[in-house]
Amino acid sequence: MNPATKTLVVLAACATLAAPAAAGITGSVGQSFGTNNYRGTKAIASLDLGDSLYVSPSFSTYRTDSSSGSYYDAGLRVGYDVGPVSFGVQGSVVPKHDGYKQNSFGADATFSLAPGGTKHGRRMAGPDSGGNQTFGYGLAGVDIGVSANHSTHSDDYFASGPSGDALRAAGLARSKTFTLGQTDLAAFAGAKFLIAEVSAQVTKTVYDKSLDNTIRESPFLSLTGVDAVEAGFPKLSYNVAAKVSTLPLVHPYASYTHTTFELGAGHSNAAEIGAVVGLNMLSLKASYTHYTQTGYADRNYASVGAGLNF
Repeated sequence: MNPATKTLVVLAACATLAAPAAAGITGSVGQSFGTNNYRGTKAIASLDLGDSLYVSPSFSTYRTDSSSGSYYDAGLRVGYDVGPVSFGVQGSVVPKHDGYKQNSFGADATFSLAPGGTKHGRRMAGPDSGGNQTFGYGLAGVDIGVSANHSTHSDDYFASGPSGDALRAAGLARSKTFTLGQTDLAAFAGAKFLIAEVSAQVTKTVYDKSLDNTIRESPFLSLTGVDAVEAGFPKLSYNVAAKVSTLPLVHPYASYTHTTFELGAGHSNAAEIGAVVGLNMLSLKASYTHYTQTGYADRNYASVGAGLNF
């Protein structure tokens, strides 16, 4: 196991042992299937360490017929809620596979204009909005926030060609590992009124080096609103989503994400529809995503997941 991954696992285990007996615990797992025999798994847990502090370890993996095996990602988030404000810091590690590895760390802040006793993991936008059970409290409310995340990419290979799939495949071995720094700056907002909840996020990405076509596109790209791991180096991405509560237990939703990329890669559009069913202790989720990118065949993904809250 990668040393950084071991560190995250140890921290998560220590947090679990330190949690008080009455701490709230949530956990969810999801499975995705799709084009090119895509198989992906995501698992996340959250433990309350008192009334304001919580820790949330996560794990994900995916593979396709062209990925030369599985990529893994281990992460840990620590959050703190005080009144209407939420703060969070997080880090993750993608261990080396096929010559590529990635690590990242970031921080975010969210302000709720109508907190009303809102608990962590129930914000309507940003990193704290990812739980299956998320749905804003009360008749109305607004959340706004910002985040910054820095990723370091390391690659032992050149790209095998200047465009298309060749830009994603390993070519000649490099004499020295190539490293690239990526910083994602995001602003997000969410609003709820009666049975409707809407959210939006804009993310601008900058790099510490000029990119050229000798560089392989990152094979592990997580985009807001896309329930599958993609590939590439994004420039600008925006996501809009809407959720309604038409039945007591069912919350259907729809999401749209548009992304532009570096290295001359075509832009992408992702449309996702799904529903979350809340059964108090148990929540269920199902979704379908259609992903298009100029220069590539369309991709389709289906996902199912379940969560426990106790």
